[in-house]
Amino acid sequence: MSGGGKGSQEYTVGYWYGLGAHLALCHGPLDAINEIRVGERVAWSGNVTGNTTITIDNPNLFGGEEREGGVQGPVDILMGGPTQGRNAYLQERLGADIPAFRGVVSLILRRVWVAAMNPYIKPWSVRAKRVPRQWYAAKAEISGDANPAHIVRECLTNGEWGMGYPTSDIDDASFTGAADALHAEGFGLSLLWNKEETIEDFILSVLRHVDGLLYVHPRTGLFTLKLARADYTLSSLPTFDPGNILRIEEFTRPSWGEITNQLTVVYRDGATDKDGSVTVQDIAAVQLNGGVVATTVNYPGISRAELANRVAMRELKQLSSSLAKCTFVANRQASGLNIGDVVKLSWPPYGIDQMVMRVARIAYGELANGAVRVECVQDIFGLPQSVYSAPPPSGWTEPTSLPAPCPHQTLFEVPYWSVVKDFTGESQSLLGDIDDLDGLVAACGSRPSSDAFGFKALARVSGSFADKGFGIFTPTALLTAMLPQSAVQVSVGLTSGIGLEEVSAGGLTVIDGEWLKVVSLNLATQTVTLERGMLDTVPASHPAGSRIWFVDGHQHYLTPEYVAGERVAVKLLTRTTRGTLPEAAATEMSLPLDKRFIRPYCPGNAQINGKRYPTAVAGEINVSWATRNRQSQTAYLVLQTEGAITPEAGQTVTVRFYNENGQLARTVSGITGNATTWPQAEELADSGLGRVNALVKVEIEASRDGHVSWQKHVIEFDRTGYGLRYGDYYGGA
Repeated sequence: MSGGGKGSQEYTVGYWYGLGAHLALCHGPLDAINEIRVGERVAWSGNVTGNTTITIDNPNLFGGEEREGGVQGPVDILMGGPTQGRNAYLQERLGADIPAFRGVVSLILRRVWVAAMNPYIKPWSVRAKRVPRQWYAAKAEISGDANPAHIVRECLTNGEWGMGYPTSDIDDASFTGAADALHAEGFGLSLLWNKEETIEDFILSVLRHVDGLLYVHPRTGLFTLKLARADYTLSSLPTFDPGNILRIEEFTRPSWGEITNQLTVVYRDGATDKDGSVTVQDIAAVQLNGGVVATTVNYPGISRAELANRVAMRELKQLSSSLAKCTFVANRQASGLNIGDVVKLSWPPYGIDQMVMRVARIAYGELANGAVRVECVQDIFGLPQSVYSAPPPSGWTEPTSLPAPCPHQTLFEVPYWSVVKDFTGESQSLLGDIDDLDGLVAACGSRPSSDAFGFKALARVSGSFADKGFGIFTPTALLTAMLPQSAVQVSVGLTSGIGLEEVSAGGLTVIDGEWLKVVSLNLATQTVTLERGMLDTVPASHPAGSRIWFVDGHQHYLTPEYVAGERVAVKLLTRTTRGTLPEAAATEMSLPLDKRFIRPYCPGNAQINGKRYPTAVAGEINVSWATRNRQSQTAYLVLQTEGAITPEAGQTVTVRFYNENGQLARTVSGITGNATTWPQAEELADSGLGRVNALVKVEIEASRDGHVSWQKHVIEFDRTGYGLRYGDYYGGA
């Protein structure tokens, strides 16, 4: 990887590393792998469901060679299935005596090219999906997440990494009921478990997300899953009162000063793979407390803002309410209770009448003492019945754009003036290098976004594209009105301007091949005043909507020179802080070389019978002009209206006259002066009509050493006189 500048030697700024690696990820197999990230940027995305080889083609992931490089190359994805064989690349590198790595999901980097400007390799990670479907597959997946009941069940029964209990130890009815309820609520989770926490702690985390309880039933001995929900009828709940309560050991209710009135739930947004948060508040409790008492809870398994909002309301309802807690000792009527059951509590001495309580802990007594101790809490843990909309987006957007193609771009062959002016200090050498068959090419591109800061130019004459350095964007706009050929200096409105604040008066601009001088630019009125037909070009008509390029100081030269007849193909790869546009995404431009550099300048100040671009001419046709010289016109921009300049040695002028049928009638060549005439007698003879032509076209061009001027004047006008255009031009032509 190398860098350099015009006239400088190349130097090394970084290296491409061919990386071979085996990255073991997790237990397998998985349902799918959807993303591979390197350094927290997406290097590849897709949907791989089995063993395969993918190709990462992202050489500009970290800004390309000008910044921190990228990633490019083949990667084997191994899902770790039971029939998976040995990997060919690993065998090639490590020998045939290697395992097949069944049961492990892994990536194998087969000499992946990684460009680095850093002394370390950026970390690799994947976005993977696995839903436990070995049991009750119909309800296993919830909006792309896994059903928490399925997660808990697999943690209990998995013999490889779980607790290894037989399925006969599971209360299927309770798990099925919980799975149905969670599926109906849209309560799916996406969680990662690793051995940094115990499997028991992981199960507790899942239960905390869904507000559930897992216990071994005292009579069946089976693992039972119960959700804390408002899934009961008040009238059917068992009642505990002085008739079956032996004593109340504890009854407490927190004061309002102890409660939380604002809660934030932090979750992992599945769309962005970043932490998101929702905050809810009990306004009445805030007023009661005289201020905000806030807390934050983390639920990393939640992937959707709507679900996080519902859970936040559930948690806030619990924390912001003055919930009663009670421990009572009852007779054997309480022996039928289980953890999570709901009862009605009545205790007249405390003024309690049918308070709904949920059992949190229970001790079933001993042989010598059959009393049952019950710890319970006031029940309001059911998911809210109200519908809560998802919280509004934060409004934050990525401040930098991905590189996009130039919305407008153009190529042109460079005139002699630009070589002399823009290669100061190098011009004499460059002038000596360019012969009659050589030429330079320049490219212009418009800015695609406000944060794009330039482009990398690639050019191809034959074969592959080569680096042609870095360029800046060219200001551009559209004309709001037609530009007539006859207006030598003209003001015209602009629209859809890009970068016009960078334009300076006195510079050159281009419209459809005609070069013009910027006299002034008014950004407030979006109006530009222009001098026409500069350098080797002549005034021409341009319709409204034509694109104007303010090239002076903003064109990018594709050095070195090319030979006439070659077709130069060019791509502009725009750049932002997020990288460089991939070559495949850039639109290719092409231009054939046509010896512009060596051609003589066309004469200026063209007139017919003393008028510039007349609409009608009477009598004999006199054509005049002012000669020009490309080699001596390098001190300033010569206007069309200026007088004659001594031409180059051997430079002459050719004038052609066309009749009213568009046929060439007469050619006058080898003219060394500044005028010629088409006498009326010759016109009558040349026309063959017995009269002068009703319409005449005149062409004026220069030639020297077999080279003709880059452009020529083309002037059309009506002829007036006896028998022509009855009713027109009575006031004179």
